Amino acid sequence: MNARFFELPAERQAAMRNAGLEVFAKQNYAKASMEEAARLAGVSKALLFHYFENKRGFYLYLYEYATGLVIREMSAAHDYSETDFFNILINAQLSKIAILHAHPYAMQFITNAYFEEDPRVRPALADSFSAIVADSSARFLARADASKLREGVSAEALLNIVLWMADGFMRSRTPEQLQDLDALNDVFLAHVGLLKKQFYKEEFL
Repeated sequence: MNARFFELPAERQAAMRNAGLEVFAKQNYAKASMEEAARLAGVSKALLFHYFENKRGFYLYLYEYATGLVIREMSAAHDYSETDFFNILINAQLSKIAILHAHPYAMQFITNAYFEEDPRVRPALADSFSAIVADSSARFLARADASKLREGVSAEALLNIVLWMADGFMRSRTPEQLQDLDALNDVFLAHVGLLKKQFYKEEFL
């Protein structure tokens, strides 16, 4: 992208960014319209291309912005003194919901990006998601208290189960259900509660 974008007034940057997030939150990569993004931003399509070169450049900039925003806000809201395995998970989910209400298009955009299969952007997205999961998993395992787990259960194995469940859960939802992230969160947390009953020692339930 053209670095001169960052020399624009903050309001102008935000207008283009917010317009792009809205468009890509509502459509997948192939169907999203640069014309619509330009219209919502109050600029010409040519100007968007001037700063981002093409649709792919605009999309990947927005992805980097949205994921950075979520990571920063989750870090700021997170209780790093918490060590209970499931409380850490629950607190993270509640933080995501708070961010959803503050930045709905950013969160929906990230959800869409998770399922995006267009070969023009998928490799970059897959590498990024893998790196984010690896980093967050390492941080999680460094803090999670494994002493409450049943004998023979490791924190790493349980975290893998949670991640696999989360992936399968999201992929089992319809496109319409994926638009209601609040409802998805409620169902996911209910399943997390079931895992706790299965994997925690009785005295910690």
